[in-house]
Amino acid sequence: MKIIKLLLLLICSNALAQQFTASSKLSGVTADGLHLLRLSPEFRLYSDSNPGGIRIYDSKNKEVPYTITSKGNANIIANGFTNYPILAKNKVADTSSSVIIENISGNKLSEITLAIANTDATKTYSISGSNDMKEWFGLVNNQTIDNLYSSKDIMVYKTVSLPLNTYRYLKVDFNDKKTLPVNILAAGILKSGEVPQPVFETLSPKIKITEITSEKKTRITVNFDEPILVNQIAFTIKEPAYFKRNARILIPEIVKRKRKISTVLNEYTSFELSSSGSNSIVDLSILENEFIIEIDNNDNQPLVISSVKIYQAPVHLLTYLKKDESYTIKAGNDELAAANYDIEDLDKLPKDIPLITMQPVQKLTAAKSSESSKSNSWIMWVCIIAGALIVLYFCVSMVKDMKNKEKPQI
Repeated sequence: MKIIKLLLLLICSNALAQQFTASSKLSGVTADGLHLLRLSPEFRLYSDSNPGGIRIYDSKNKEVPYTITSKGNANIIANGFTNYPILAKNKVADTSSSVIIENISGNKLSEITLAIANTDATKTYSISGSNDMKEWFGLVNNQTIDNLYSSKDIMVYKTVSLPLNTYRYLKVDFNDKKTLPVNILAAGILKSGEVPQPVFETLSPKIKITEITSEKKTRITVNFDEPILVNQIAFTIKEPAYFKRNARILIPEIVKRKRKISTVLNEYTSFELSSSGSNSIVDLSILENEFIIEIDNNDNQPLVISSVKIYQAPVHLLTYLKKDESYTIKAGNDELAAANYDIEDLDKLPKDIPLITMQPVQKLTAAKSSESSKSNSWIMWVCIIAGALIVLYFCVSMVKDMKNKEKPQI
């Protein structure tokens, strides 16, 4: 009887244990060995609520060990970075600063990558080209570069696009009228085949801006389809020219008191928006599908907000993969506990670890998982039959006991 109960428990628990809601195929494995996988923002819609519930499977549906690693953005880029000489750095106090970079390869360039020391500034820049460093020709004019801050490194790598050119020298001019100069540590290009990994990745939530005239406030509602981790928010404010406003981030909470259900707004953090600041809120850790940004306008006109950008720090998985094998990564099972793999204890890693990519995420809905539905269907019937057998067993046992009690005592 105990064996029947145990078997029933195992079967039913298996039916509930592997209910993933998203999957993706992995690509880019060209050799056996350790690989780094950067989780895409789309995949993280399903994994951020329970990162330990991520699983990687091979073609035989066997689990592949992995670990979430901090070896990330800066190291990956540095390993694929070809340095170009910085020939000069010039400054005009409170006006502008520039760097001159030499294209030592002589190849056509459509982009240039800058290593910039951490700063919360937002900069406007222009780029020109020359073959003799005397006569300069325009390439890029009055573009903006922002999110120049990393919580995991002392610098960030920023790749800026250029019109295709073969100039020997490139000059990057920064506008320093409103902010101090930035520190350009290095410049160059990424090796062929390398993909630049942004320090922060842009997310695409639904954003609604509402003016509450009666309260003299502006409310910005940010919505995601699923809870997702937000680490940074950046505002671009067009008008007025001078402003200084108090603001805060509010997290909605549904509260049930007696028989009434209401929504309470809890303050997560407060900050200031200012015409003299970067207006980027860093070091956040918001794991919600909705939050609200509230701005106090007092007696001023509401801010004219051009954009509200939401960012998250990238997450990488370290795993050992084989060239001639196919792999699938799955997530979305909030009940699944974190796995305990040996790879977590690796302390010495090779210098160059190849970066692999994820294919588009597939939602594992009922329509997409007919095989899973069939599997769950027969498991359900097994559970029903096993339950019926147990009830039958007890009924027979009770009848036997009753008959034994009815027998006359001799």
